[in-house]
Amino acid sequence: MKHKLRRSINLNLFRLFITATVMSFGMHALAQAPAKAAVSERNVRAEMNFLAGDAMQGRGSGTQFERIAAEYVGSQFMQFGLEPTGELGYDGKPTYVQTVQAPVRETLTGLAIDGTSIKLGDGLIAFSIAGKEITGPVQHAKPGDAAKKGAIVILSLPAETKFEAIQGAVRQMSRDGAAAVIMLETNEIRANWAEVAGRKATLGRFGTLLAASTQAGEELSKIAEGANITLKGTFAAAPPTYTWNAIGKIAGTDPTLSSQVILISSHLDHLGVRPTAPGDDKIFNGADDDASGTVAVLELARALASGAAPKRTVYFVCFGSEEAGGFGASYFVNNLPFPKDKLVANLEFEMIGRPDAKVKPEELWLTGYERSNLGPELAKRGAKLVQDPHPDQNFFQRSDNYTLARQGIIAHTVSSFGLHTDYHKASDEPRTIDFAHMTRSINAMVEPIKWLVNSNFVPTWNEGKKP
Repeated sequence: MKHKLRRSINLNLFRLFITATVMSFGMHALAQAPAKAAVSERNVRAEMNFLAGDAMQGRGSGTQFERIAAEYVGSQFMQFGLEPTGELGYDGKPTYVQTVQAPVRETLTGLAIDGTSIKLGDGLIAFSIAGKEITGPVQHAKPGDAAKKGAIVILSLPAETKFEAIQGAVRQMSRDGAAAVIMLETNEIRANWAEVAGRKATLGRFGTLLAASTQAGEELSKIAEGANITLKGTFAAAPPTYTWNAIGKIAGTDPTLSSQVILISSHLDHLGVRPTAPGDDKIFNGADDDASGTVAVLELARALASGAAPKRTVYFVCFGSEEAGGFGASYFVNNLPFPKDKLVANLEFEMIGRPDAKVKPEELWLTGYERSNLGPELAKRGAKLVQDPHPDQNFFQRSDNYTLARQGIIAHTVSSFGLHTDYHKASDEPRTIDFAHMTRSINAMVEPIKWLVNSNFVPTWNEGKKP
């Protein structure tokens, strides 16, 4: 009996030893295993495929499909546990969507150049127009020439010129002070003439850019350098339109820092359906631009909501109608649900769906990196952020962040757009997205943003760099 008891005790001790050893090994292995990534590629793919699938019809600015995108993002915010901060719903409680009436805009219905037979349509198309009557001296130019202030620039181009190659030069002419730029027809312009001519330009503030047909160009080339001409437009008031922002927040917990706000944003609209676009595909899906940024906002919201509540308050907003003039962002910044001086910083996410060959594969770039100390501080905390490698493109001024920056708010855009040729084309589809890059990129921003929302760091503009 004693022998059996001793053998039983020894067996139990052996079992305890083995159990302890296994548990010790298991705990050691767990300690050595890498932490699970906050963002999964499966979620990234699911959200991208919904937002940029054909069923969403390109999420056209101000369309019902843009609204569906906003409602979808809002429903995700609800699932993640964010607080609703949008308009009141049917039950009298806040929702996750904000309806915005866009400013009533005047649509261009006709345009003529005095002293010529050139008219809008057959001989002239308008990409943008900034005045009902624009007068200035003619300047005959080629890409790379400096525009004279107030001039109406007639820009001669080789037939094989691609707009992508000269858009920087065209923007520079506008910055030089050109009253208007009229590009003479190229093969690319001719191939897309019907599609572009079918669009209705609206009176805006983004400068005047026109294209003239070969026949019209022959007339324009006869106008003497320095001779004054006038562009006369006729306009009709467009009916009221609406756009939608998706908006949610995580309230801060620190007695002092909770009054401060970090804004994480994107734009959720794109170009919709263009019936006159060349080819069979008329849906401009906008996968990279900017379903990719909207997915980043969703996944960052998921990651931050799943952990300890931050010290600062964090707003997650996906703006509507960026492509039509930034109406969603403009409304938000002019109707902030908190004091403007409490908005510490804004990080916009746009076009992170593919790596940029100009930087390392794991790197993202920050528009206006050199303008403030925000980018360098995030980089110190592990963000793979570098300076924008395309300064000639002026990307800092080409997204919703600029709407906020112009009001003094530290606001930049995170991107990895490598100037791919699917930009604003029907071919910007989910099949073109590098999901491994996109997932890695969002994951790389999680911890730096967690640092930002829990720190007392307040970024500042570098001297002379405030917009």
